[in-house]
Amino acid sequence: MGERFKKRIVSVLALAVAVCLCFSSSVQASQSEVDRLKEESKNATQKVDDIKNKKKQAQDSKDQLQGQADSLAGQITSLNNQISTVTGEISETEQNIAVVEADLETLSGEIEEIQNSLDVQKNAMKLRIKYMYENRTTNTLVNFVESGSMAEFLQRLEYMAQITAYDQKAIKKFEATQLDLEEKKAEVEEKNKQLSAYQDTLISKKSQLGSLVGSTTSALNTTNGQIADTQAAIEELERQQKEAEEYEKKIQKQYRDAQLALAQKLAGEHGAYSGGYSTDDEETLLLAALIQAEADNQGADGRLAVGSVVMNRVASSKFPNTIAGVIYSPGQFAPVASGRVALILANGPNSGCQYAAAQAIAGNTNTDALFFFTVSYAQNLHDRQVAEGKEGFLDRTEGVTINAHYFYNYK
Repeated sequence: MGERFKKRIVSVLALAVAVCLCFSSSVQASQSEVDRLKEESKNATQKVDDIKNKKKQAQDSKDQLQGQADSLAGQITSLNNQISTVTGEISETEQNIAVVEADLETLSGEIEEIQNSLDVQKNAMKLRIKYMYENRTTNTLVNFVESGSMAEFLQRLEYMAQITAYDQKAIKKFEATQLDLEEKKAEVEEKNKQLSAYQDTLISKKSQLGSLVGSTTSALNTTNGQIADTQAAIEELERQQKEAEEYEKKIQKQYRDAQLALAQKLAGEHGAYSGGYSTDDEETLLLAALIQAEADNQGADGRLAVGSVVMNRVASSKFPNTIAGVIYSPGQFAPVASGRVALILANGPNSGCQYAAAQAIAGNTNTDALFFFTVSYAQNLHDRQVAEGKEGFLDRTEGVTINAHYFYNYK
């Protein structure tokens, strides 16, 4: 009994010192102040989350804009390549047109020469015909009379026939050559016409491509401007996030200090200094009140598990060695800080929770865990840490799920 009494005295002195220190720092121990700071802390956390969401949206928008910028830059490169190709085609077409025009000039010269030769041939034939007519060389009787012999007469007739045949053959040849050249000229003129039309098409295409490059470049400049604006917005949000996180940290500290003050106040009001493993009504009711606040709707196993956590802490060297010391430790059990445990104590815990408390105190525990969270909170905490590139909460602990709670120890 003497050892237990000493432990109680030490606990009382330690808590008294803590209470004095707490109130000397002007921390209010009222429930309304705790509630106010809790709400303000919640709002501060929400503000940090909102800024993070806005920053993520801004980053997503920037990434999307960067994708658009990359696409536009690729389009400009493609258009410039097309312009280069069309420019080469225009140059080639100009060369082809120059060749065709040279061919046309050559053909025109050849046609002119043939026409001149044909005119000369026709004029020569006309002169010979005129000469023979005027000199009656075409009169067969005259030729016969003037001829000295039949042989000479026949020779004259053959001569005239050869001249006439030569003239006719020459005229036909010139006319055929002229027709062939004119057909070639028509073909070359048609080719020249097609090349000129093709050249006009290429020039028009080049102009259109140039316009597209201009409009696409303008769009790229606009997008780059939007990227710069979005980056500036991200930097501003990062600044706001830093300020919000600093304020969140500050208000959470104030909230924890207020919780501590209230917990110490409640500990003094409800006999937090009874020691050891006593099964008197006061400690049983205190543990039952905590069980009811934390796990009244979690079934017999869930209620016993919460009681087991408290008794495991009492037995651990890492925590206070009394039920009250464990329950009223700062920042450990939210219902204590909120005043709910005190309210349940005032009204009296229900029988199911009193039974669970008595079983846990008697050593009939169902888990060796020192901690517990709701399953949803544990999973969300794990997911958030993994998303931040850290080791997840569930990876760092091992435990068991009982109804809606996850009971665990750190590995």
